[in-house]
Amino acid sequence: MPLSWHILTGEYPPASGGVGDYTAQLAAALASAGDRVTIWTPGSTLPDRFGPRSREVLEAAFQRNPGVVLLQYVPNSLGARGMNLRFCRWLRERARQGADVRVMFHEPYFYFTAAKPWRNALAATQRIMARVLLDASTRAYASTEAWRRYLVPRDGATLDVLPMPSNVPAASPSDGGRHRRAIAPGGEPIVGHFGTYGNHVERELLRVLPAIAERCPTARFAFVGIGSPEFVSRLASRHRDVAARSWASGRLDAGEVSPVLRACAVLIQPYPDGITTRRTSAMAGLQHGVPTVSTSGALTESIWAQSCAVALAPAGDTAAFAKTVAMLIGDRMEAQALGRRGADTYERHFSLERTVAVLRAASAPTP
Repeated sequence: MPLSWHILTGEYPPASGGVGDYTAQLAAALASAGDRVTIWTPGSTLPDRFGPRSREVLEAAFQRNPGVVLLQYVPNSLGARGMNLRFCRWLRERARQGADVRVMFHEPYFYFTAAKPWRNALAATQRIMARVLLDASTRAYASTEAWRRYLVPRDGATLDVLPMPSNVPAASPSDGGRHRRAIAPGGEPIVGHFGTYGNHVERELLRVLPAIAERCPTARFAFVGIGSPEFVSRLASRHRDVAARSWASGRLDAGEVSPVLRACAVLIQPYPDGITTRRTSAMAGLQHGVPTVSTSGALTESIWAQSCAVALAPAGDTAAFAKTVAMLIGDRMEAQALGRRGADTYERHFSLERTVAVLRAASAPTP
């Protein structure tokens, strides 16, 4: 039976980041399943950033067309400098009036810090916002199991984990040849990384790359994603020899990313807090069956060790990380087996199809 969805999001293409891309994917998949989907986002369908005029528009829309209200929650994207408690309370009131309100928590709240005490008011307010939204939700969702320690639903409500799927459309396996020749003209093994090169991940890359280059003297490096040319420039100032063996894609259309990923012998995706199911950059490699090396850390869920979908090294252990990369480059059969496990785990646990099935099953009318 077709369902009706009101999806509320602080960002959406064309001007968006990972949450916006995810929301667009989800909306398209729900529509393909036959559902009616309306996207509510500032600057497009909402007149302000979840302020009083937006609440008026949404109130009228909910009355005209009742349906599931699904908020893509990133607290800083709701406006009011990340402290839009008024909107959260308004949404709770809609729930008390009978609306099916749900929240997908991409992030829970800002942390308390002694280093920047003036930001602790933000941290406190966002904790209240999360509590109010949990009280409002008939069902709540989180992008990683790690958020369960921060988010406790009200009695009788549920908190389901919906991993973030890959946002890279899969191309034919044969499409990687041109990129493979451009990156490694001599047929050398390609070690790739896919991401946006933020400060935390960049520090991890700068730590592991020299060790990988030393252990894998013939390897070439491919850096894929927005910010990759700038990253290679910064790499050259620290490790010129590694940068000389590197290629950067720069901004690519979504369809152009897949062939580059397929050209890689190994993907390296180190995170200081460890891999989690909210890392879309890692999900892209799994979806494509590319052997992936990542890190285990404070936020890493148990499914990674249980499934063996990626090769794990402890966060901060440069030697172990580089050794694992070298092992996979030298053992083609083990690398292929790792890639197959990753693709299988992605399909069974992380894919967009699974997300849609969970959302729609929870919304199906009772016989």
